[in-house]
Amino acid sequence: MNNKLPLLEELLKYHKEKKLILSMPGNKCGIGFLKDDIGREFLNKMGYLDITEVGNLDNFHHAEGVIKEAQDLLADLYKADRGYFLVNGSSSGNLASIFSAFNEGDEVLVERNCHKSIYNALILRKLKVVYIESDFDLENGIILPCNEIDIEKALGKAENPKGIILTSPNYYGVSCNLDDILKKLKSKGLKIVVDAAHGAHYGFNQKLPKSIVELADYTVTSAHKTLPALTQGAYLLVNDPSSNVEFFISAFNTTSPSYLIMSSLDYARHYLENYAEQDYSKLIDLAQSYKKKINSLNKVKVLSQNDLNSSKKSYELDESRYIMTLPSGYSGNKLLDYLLENKIQSEMSFSRGVVLILSPFNTVDDFEKLYRAIMLLDMKKLREEEKNLEYIKLTRKKILEPFEVHNAKYREVDLFEAIGEISKDFIVPYPPGIPIVLPGEEITQEVIDAIIWYKSKFISILGVHRNSIKIVLVE
Repeated sequence: MNNKLPLLEELLKYHKEKKLILSMPGNKCGIGFLKDDIGREFLNKMGYLDITEVGNLDNFHHAEGVIKEAQDLLADLYKADRGYFLVNGSSSGNLASIFSAFNEGDEVLVERNCHKSIYNALILRKLKVVYIESDFDLENGIILPCNEIDIEKALGKAENPKGIILTSPNYYGVSCNLDDILKKLKSKGLKIVVDAAHGAHYGFNQKLPKSIVELADYTVTSAHKTLPALTQGAYLLVNDPSSNVEFFISAFNTTSPSYLIMSSLDYARHYLENYAEQDYSKLIDLAQSYKKKINSLNKVKVLSQNDLNSSKKSYELDESRYIMTLPSGYSGNKLLDYLLENKIQSEMSFSRGVVLILSPFNTVDDFEKLYRAIMLLDMKKLREEEKNLEYIKLTRKKILEPFEVHNAKYREVDLFEAIGEISKDFIVPYPPGIPIVLPGEEITQEVIDAIIWYKSKFISILGVHRNSIKIVLVE
């Protein structure tokens, strides 16, 4: 008899270590459900509530009862025409939205640095793509979202665009005010799909960026990332009256939906409606206070909105998350490891820092623990050979659509043999994590020069295997 339970044992071990969770999920390993009696009862009985579609529990794929009632309350809260629960995460919402909004062969504008699920949808739906360039903040080492100027440039390259797919906010919690350009696009009949996975809490407190839901035809947002909801729980908000999105929600979500996840989504909506305004005020005040204390140590810097803005561009920063940066010559990966050694779980690291996701369920003691960890930090241990990181902007030419490349035959060739060929893969230096070449784009001398430069700085490049690249064999 084999008594090994490696996954379960490791999960229980992690829970016993009592780390400070400054990453997903937003419920902070169940703490978010301790807010009131109904949340505590849900948490206490969670293990007994796993059930399927029986009795009066409605049908996820044809909601007419309690699931529909809960989803209607969700739509009312976000001021959307329709709201839906998703049990396969925001990825299923991105797929459902794109399939509903566009038909095979449609041309769409897509932010270059988007989530994998969006690229999957572009391939599966066989869409023609015009890429919107991403920007990079060299001073702070972070990826920035596209702005109105970037969208206008992409629009100028398009022949017959049917819509736009945006990411707002990005992983760092940074967004742009896109109201004017989105209204302009809607007036032209373009469909607007927004991957707002990291912004489920937006618009529920004046100290947070406003929600983009009312401007978009489809908004997908991950409740589990920032709210008291279980992992995989997400929302889809729809304002497209002609949408047949329910078919695609069913197609991209399991036929055995988790009532635990759906119930937690109902609770997250309840939380936003009743507690978010007050709780986020307290959280952001606390975060701002400790930001000053941490920054006064002159070791790391927690960014503020003013650190991102320039004379030409204006960005919004989610003040309920810390972008913690280091001076040039220090490693964000090593900072993540140091915090983990002090039982502080970061969300992610990047070249020059880490991202920490805060929530109203983080306490003063949590902030104090983080502050003390930074106070005791020996900066010498974070030193790293200078990489002189920069984002190289390239002129790119798309030859084939992503869907045309997906099943295409290919071979691997040396870097210099690839000049003039079509890339089969994404080529992504990390950091900064922005693709310099996407599947279907031409590999130019300029691209090869950029790859060689990044390799000279010992920067990892996805899509480059030793010194070779996969190229499409055009028949």
